[in-house]
Amino acid sequence: MATPQMMALDQALAEVEVPQPDPGRWAEQLAGCHERVLAIMRAGGLPDRLSVAGLYLLWIIVNGFSLEETQTGRPERIGPDLAPAVSDYFAALPGDRFPNLVAVAGEFAKTDLDERFEQLIAIFIAGLTEQAGRS
Repeated sequence: MATPQMMALDQALAEVEVPQPDPGRWAEQLAGCHERVLAIMRAGGLPDRLSVAGLYLLWIIVNGFSLEETQTGRPERIGPDLAPAVSDYFAALPGDRFPNLVAVAGEFAKTDLDERFEQLIAIFIAGLTEQAGRS
C-alpha cells in the first residue's frame, strides 16, 4: 500500500519537466533537472545522504531502461517474439530442481517495459520512503 509520502513523491516526480535538449546549454539543463529532483526529495523529508543516493540511482534506472528500449535487433533481447520461448524453457525445467523458475515461468512472457519501469519506480520510491523513516 502506498504511503502519503510515497504518493506525494511519485506525484512530484511525475510533474518534473525535462527540457528539450539544447547542445549549447546541456550542462545547465542537466544541472537544472538534478536541482529539481533533489529539491523534491529533500522537500519530501529525505536526508541529504538519501537524496543524493536517490538521484544517482534514479538516473541509473532511467538509463538502464532507456538502453533496453533502444537496443533493437539484438537476437538475445527478450521481446514479444522471444518471450514465449523463454517462458516455455523455464516451464519445462525439472520442477524438483528448479521449483521457483517453473512456478514463475509465465511471468517471463510479460514484456511490457512500461509496466516493469513503473514497478521499479514504485519499489524505488517505497525503499527511499522506508529509509527516510529510519533516519
